[in-house]
Amino acid sequence: MSLPKAFVIEYEDGSSKRTEFRELSRETWLALSKLKLCPPPAVTKGSDRYVLLRWKDGWKEVVRIPRKAAELLRFYTIERIEEVGRMAFQVAEDYPMLFLVKRLPKEIERLLLVGPGGAREYVLEEKKTIKEGGKIEHVLYDKKDSGRGEQEGKGAESWVAELADSLKTELKKKGLTPEKLFSLDEAEKARAYQELSKALGIRGMEKQEDVQGFLQFMMENRVDSQK
Repeated sequence: MSLPKAFVIEYEDGSSKRTEFRELSRETWLALSKLKLCPPPAVTKGSDRYVLLRWKDGWKEVVRIPRKAAELLRFYTIERIEEVGRMAFQVAEDYPMLFLVKRLPKEIERLLLVGPGGAREYVLEEKKTIKEGGKIEHVLYDKKDSGRGEQEGKGAESWVAELADSLKTELKKKGLTPEKLFSLDEAEKARAYQELSKALGIRGMEKQEDVQGFLQFMMENRVDSQK
């Protein structure tokens, strides 16, 4: 499917309004692609960070942090009727960013934060329990805790290298290089990313688009450098 040039709305009286497709917001473009009216928008190279979570059972999810800087402040779960994990990240703005982890939050063994400038690993282990009224808070990581520096980044580079090797292997199986994949049209590129994410067992925690962004980041910053 080729890229569209314009978006046209036709009215019952025969009139119409037209706008250049490039003027549409990314959200509108993505919504139209879900209706199969156009290919999805390409993931743009930028300064985003990505968080990869790995569970004890091997499940992996990734989520994008659209910021130039981020650092894990805290990981904890709140137990009421159901248990939901919470990740708080210190970012460049005044307020931390909060993400909810709905799948077995206490079963995550480690977390990888990657972006321009390097990678950082956080090992998650329950450190303390706080009871307050009808809720129980289980703290698996807190930046303020002493000894936290011994955990951060300890195996980050080896984890990233392992991911890069797996990604190179899957690209080779498909007869692709990063350059060849980037040159595909949008529909073919989206299919290729979907197949790669499935082969690597990485899913989007909130949006599948985050997986594509993570894989593109890895190919631009890690796979090419290991040729």
